[in-house]
Amino acid sequence: MVASPTAKTAKSLTEFLEIIAKLEPQTRGFYTFRGERNAAWSLAPGVLRPNRKKLLVHERDAVRELLSVHPNEFLTDTTMFDKLVRMQHYGLPTRLLDVSANPLVGLFYATEVVDPALEPEADGKVSYIRVPDIRRKYFDSDAVSCIANLANMAEPEKAVLYKQRRDARGEFNKLIEVDRLVQFIRIEKPSFRRNVNPRDLDRVYYVVPKLNNRRIIAQNGAFLIFGLSLRPATPLQDPIQIRSIKIPAAHKAQIRKELSMLGVTKSSLFPEIDHAADHIVDRYK
Repeated sequence: MVASPTAKTAKSLTEFLEIIAKLEPQTRGFYTFRGERNAAWSLAPGVLRPNRKKLLVHERDAVRELLSVHPNEFLTDTTMFDKLVRMQHYGLPTRLLDVSANPLVGLFYATEVVDPALEPEADGKVSYIRVPDIRRKYFDSDAVSCIANLANMAEPEKAVLYKQRRDARGEFNKLIEVDRLVQFIRIEKPSFRRNVNPRDLDRVYYVVPKLNNRRIIAQNGAFLIFGLSLRPATPLQDPIQIRSIKIPAAHKAQIRKELSMLGVTKSSLFPEIDHAADHIVDRYK
């Protein structure tokens, strides 16, 4: 993905909406949004963040352990992507990065105020991400299956795939490690051919998920799924582009109040009962 430095600042909901309204219309693409309470954080999925290198090495073990401890939670998930979505929902860092079609959802996350005794106050940011149509996939895409099932691979196997990712397609598919990856893919797609495109494993895709999760529905949610690296070796001519809007720490609380007047609250974005209870408590502080 191609990132640009933060160029805009919004100190109110009105200023934020004015910036969003001026985004250039996209004829062969669209915008998706992600908010983060700390503008210094990199736009990366949990398992690929710098402070989670050990978890990335043990990605397969972490996935297996969660499936082993709570097998019934995943009985209705037919693909590895489905499983990763659920794991993300329960807090396990994965190759998925939550995004939303609604910029106000991003703004809600960017204006989160934390206890200063636990974490220093920081400016937030809303990233607006331009996605070309060629990078949009659905949950049952073959390319998505290939990337999602990297989570089933051992670290040495992923290292080989990463090293050989520039190989010609025919040569790449002769690798024993590709055969291993295909075995996992065939669990969800029995007729999948051993013809993996190595470029797919090194790309970032926007994935439209199944709308079978209350939180995804409430937040107009989707995901970016990341392959073998944050910086693909062979990006397409029209890559995913990122820009961001800074939300000053001093204005977070007021913007949250303005969002609440529009019905954008913790209870509306997180329909689970525990978050609804949190929202009620917050109202009476």
